[in-house]
Amino acid sequence: MQQIPDHPVIRKMETVGYDESPAPVCPCCGAECETVYRNKYTVEILGCNECLDALDADSVSACFPEDEPND
Repeated sequence: MQQIPDHPVIRKMETVGYDESPAPVCPCCGAECETVYRNKYTVEILGCNECLDALDADSVSACFPEDEPND
């Protein structure tokens, strides 16, 4: 069976004990983050797991356009 080599970051952490690579930051808020969210149609970055809130669609009135009054 062929051995797959470890990622360079893993090798560095095994030898030195820490990783010197910079942590990713959100381009919107500047916070260190793990996940960045983008609009899949325009590829615009919307924010990260630190600066965006997840909401239940049942509690957001914009998710029910038929309930809005007509002009």
